[in-house]
Amino acid sequence: MYTLKNPRMLVEIAEPNAECRTSRFDRAGFVTRVRLDGKYEFLGQEDMLDGSPSSGGMGLCSEIVCDPLSAEVAVGEKFPKFGVGLLTKETEEPYYFMNSYPCEDYPVGVAETRNQISFGSGNVACGGYAMEQRKVITLEDTTLTIAYEFINTGSKELTFEEYCHNFITLNRKKVNRDYRLEIPCLEIPAGEIKTLDICTPFYSDGSSLSKSEESMVFALYAFGKEQMKPVDTYQWKLTDLKEGLVVTETDDFTVDKVTVWSVGDVISPEMFFKATLKPGEKACWSRKYTFEKQ
Repeated sequence: MYTLKNPRMLVEIAEPNAECRTSRFDRAGFVTRVRLDGKYEFLGQEDMLDGSPSSGGMGLCSEIVCDPLSAEVAVGEKFPKFGVGLLTKETEEPYYFMNSYPCEDYPVGVAETRNQISFGSGNVACGGYAMEQRKVITLEDTTLTIAYEFINTGSKELTFEEYCHNFITLNRKKVNRDYRLEIPCLEIPAGEIKTLDICTPFYSDGSSLSKSEESMVFALYAFGKEQMKPVDTYQWKLTDLKEGLVVTETDDFTVDKVTVWSVGDVISPEMFFKATLKPGEKACWSRKYTFEKQ
């Protein structure tokens, strides 16, 4: 485990390919804990409550989505899952994030300074695809910045999505009407927002989302481009109106789509970055998280 800390903040980051070995999430820069002022916890873990299987998510964990690559190989062959390694296809079914796969882990290098940890990984070619990844995590006061640099080092063009699966909790309090989630880039009409049939709905006051009182039931909603509007800054802000705990994510890229889901004491707003890179091209972007007690 790696640690960043200052007088107000403690941040813990998993050791790559050791503490978090899923077939889904980027193992480099997997943030597992954020504590403010020695007593306020902001990160939870994936818990489906009803005994459903978990994909191993917790904290701030990124996923690089390039799932069609699995369709290009035969059973028994390998395909790249960026951030994880070279996975072996065991059935005719395409890659599914809930499944585990035999994996040749990507090597990950780590460099540390006083307030920053850098992770470098990837660059292992497979079927003409390869990507060199660098993730730099910096702590300044109560702000945690995650900066990304991806370079297409393969021989084929590559289109991918990247998002951070933010398992956010406000001091482990069950998600209820005290939690208010503001996402300024979305057009959200007031009233009940119907989610999947098996899920509890979200509620909107026209500017923010909440859930029913202490609802432990899973809720999921994906907002498409038709529900998005241009803004100067893409961000979301989660507030506990009673306790005064606040988390804000601010992004330096144009968000492609937004997904929000919640269960138990966790709510996860997800802002998607999308890019197409020709061989040799590079993409850079960042997310900045600020943690507060008002």
